[in-house]
Amino acid sequence: MRRAGSRPEPSPISAPQRAAIVGLTALSTLFVLLLWHDFRNTWISPGYERHTLFHLSVYWGLWLVWPLLAWLGWRGGRAVRAWRVAPAFVAGLAFLACAALAWARFVEPQRLVVRETRLGQQCGAQVALISDIHLGKFTRERELNRLVDRLNTLPIDAVLVAGDWTYGPPHDLAAAFAPLARIKYPVFGVLGNHDEQMPGPPLADELREALTALNVKLIEGRRVWLGRCTLIGIGDLYAGIADSQVQHLQLDPPAHAAERRIVLTHNPDVATRMKPGMASLVLAGHTHGGQVYVPVLTQMMLQRNTRGAFEQGLYPLPHTRLYVTPGIGTDILPLRFLVPPTIDVLAL
Repeated sequence: MRRAGSRPEPSPISAPQRAAIVGLTALSTLFVLLLWHDFRNTWISPGYERHTLFHLSVYWGLWLVWPLLAWLGWRGGRAVRAWRVAPAFVAGLAFLACAALAWARFVEPQRLVVRETRLGQQCGAQVALISDIHLGKFTRERELNRLVDRLNTLPIDAVLVAGDWTYGPPHDLAAAFAPLARIKYPVFGVLGNHDEQMPGPPLADELREALTALNVKLIEGRRVWLGRCTLIGIGDLYAGIADSQVQHLQLDPPAHAAERRIVLTHNPDVATRMKPGMASLVLAGHTHGGQVYVPVLTQMMLQRNTRGAFEQGLYPLPHTRLYVTPGIGTDILPLRFLVPPTIDVLAL
């Protein structure tokens, strides 16, 4: 019999409780170690340390959705067996929401799809258009190697990269992008806003050097032959490079009336600046196709991201045609939903 005023003896911890404590401690320790390792090795913009820490916390923290799914399934199953309708309904809704989150984080970003589109035959060439690799916080070496392997299986003449190569990448850009050297086709590209510190760390010069060493031909302000067509690179709009290069394009008319010009750029709004005769086709990325598709909400976000609210696919404009690819990687959040990473194979 317990004496008056004495403290109650603590109840013993059960075996399941001990296992849960050990498991949570181990998960927390692993989370901190992974987060610290990534944070130390990430190229961070001055003043964006907290943003980077948040992004990496989400990247690793979303692994907890799997034990949460297991727990919700167990609770929902108990409620169903006990004929408790309301708790079962709530657990079911929570389970579906977590399942959608798990799909958007772990499944859809890995679904690298190939989409074929015929845009004409004047050039006599077939290309793979990709954009927004965003190598760094969310896209890692494994995804880049998988992209290179898939590109090498395609019947194409060249690979075109419409900017945003990076998103808080490792410090050693040459090592990070080394898999690109395995691409067996010519690679032409331009930089995007994240490569030009808009936003992003000041890595444009180092990135150009690293990509050039890997046989990537950056063509901003330049032109190269693509089959029977001229491919012209236009720099990033946010970085203030595009307008002067578009103006130069206007002052430099085609060599002859039959010359077909194709423009490769990052931001699709560049196409709205085209005048008659500048280009017959503009290829761009930047929008990620919305990245996470939610009706109405996605369109509202795209209206803030581009003046034309461009999503993906082909757009006929007054003085040219525009083709927007939904990209490969992710930014802000490591999620894709109903917008898988896409390689656009275009017959030109």
